Amino acid sequence: MSSYKILIVDDPENVNRIEDCLQEISCTMQSVCSGQAALKTMRNTDIDIFISRLELLDINGLAIYKAMKDQQPGMQCILITETSKKMEQQDCQRLQFFNRSTNMNRMTDCVNQAIIHIQKWQRAQKKILIVEDTKALLLTQQKMLKTLGFANILTANNGNHAIEMLLKISPPPDLIISDWYMPEKNGLELLQWLKRNDTFKTIPFIMATSKKEAMMAVDAGADNFLIKPYDIATIQKTIEKVL
Repeated sequence: MSSYKILIVDDPENVNRIEDCLQEISCTMQSVCSGQAALKTMRNTDIDIFISRLELLDINGLAIYKAMKDQQPGMQCILITETSKKMEQQDCQRLQFFNRSTNMNRMTDCVNQAIIHIQKWQRAQKKILIVEDTKALLLTQQKMLKTLGFANILTANNGNHAIEMLLKISPPPDLIISDWYMPEKNGLELLQWLKRNDTFKTIPFIMATSKKEAMMAVDAGADNFLIKPYDIATIQKTIEKVL
């Protein structure tokens, strides 16, 4: 389970209330009392979720978010308002407003919603190489991955083709999903080549094969396996275990 970094900007009493609400969430929380301190922290530290009072004594919370959103492209923001006045929604995929007059426990809902958006953003950044010689299966895998939110997908039709691609692209993929049976160089031979190469040996590798070969793939160094045929729920769970 990922641990998310949360930066809270508020007075100490309200910081304590927020931290109490978020105890069940896997996160590391840090707090500061001013906008300037928040800016300094975010210039030096990657932050997943920024929680701040909208009105601060030195810098408006929204101004802090706007100043840092490009440097922190995956960061989610929750701005705390003191009134029930409806705020104009901006950057709806990254920005939420929380009315302090509501039940403070609803802050957990806001943070969970922010985590969902973070996970979607993280998946979109991942580069996945699919190695499959059967075109229909390749297209099915691509469709499944895109449905799950993975946008950067590379394909190769055998082990040799995959190696040629790996030697050309930079940075290398974050994950390789390979069939076992392929011409020229099969999935097992590709895996063995990867494990001998210092540049690529740590790339997570999933072997798509039959039950018979699955444990052989793990013994050879595969991080996980997919038993054919598989559905989108199975491929999602398998990827989540290695990324």
